[in-house]
Amino acid sequence: MYRSDLDAKDRGGAIAAVAAIHAALLLALLNISGRVDLPGAQSVIRVLDIDALKPPPPPPPAAAKQARPKEKEGGAAPPNIKSEATPVAAPKPQVVVPPVPQIAVAEIPRQGTAPTQGAAPVPGPGTGAGGIGTGTGSGAGGNGPGGGGDGGVAYPPRLLTPTLRGRDFDQSLIRSWPRGGDVFVGLRVERNGTVSECKIFRSSGFGPIDSEVCNLAHLRFRFRPALDRNGQPVASWFGYRQSAL
Repeated sequence: MYRSDLDAKDRGGAIAAVAAIHAALLLALLNISGRVDLPGAQSVIRVLDIDALKPPPPPPPAAAKQARPKEKEGGAAPPNIKSEATPVAAPKPQVVVPPVPQIAVAEIPRQGTAPTQGAAPVPGPGTGAGGIGTGTGSGAGGNGPGGGGDGGVAYPPRLLTPTLRGRDFDQSLIRSWPRGGDVFVGLRVERNGTVSECKIFRSSGFGPIDSEVCNLAHLRFRFRPALDRNGQPVASWFGYRQSAL
């Protein structure tokens, strides 16, 4: 009969009875044959002899990636522009050759007593006829003793101040003065006796010397002006020669 309302004492007795039954069964099993035969060592070894484990086969090679088709090669790019330095050439020096002054000469040589006799196309200090010459022949407005045209000069201008000397020029110009390089200039003398214009008729061969002669003539020279037949002062030209120093 099964009871569900066992107290603690009854449960303890039931557990002890079950344990006693299991112990009795165990003793009975051990004493059935009296001994337990153990298998031999060889049989145990044979039983436990296990073939060596073979290594697992290598994994199949991965499938080769499908090669991508080659793209078509393009054409070559045009050549690039190469940078080059701009060539620089030194400018050629400009050589300025001063004009060679024309010397008034006679059309027929060895005529007359003066070395520069004869007609000239420009005003000058020669003894022949000219546009406004200072010679003894006739001219459009000459100041010689011969007859002249309208506006002629009866008395030429006369220099009142001293001529130019070596002390009037810079020493560097004197050292550069060519030998025999006399300068012939024409000076326009106004009615007040001052120089208003200077023309080089014959150069010394060195431009700075010619320019200095004209500059000093403007600054230093004073004249008694030319007079016409009525005794009135008029503008006129005066020929001046500066010898080499």
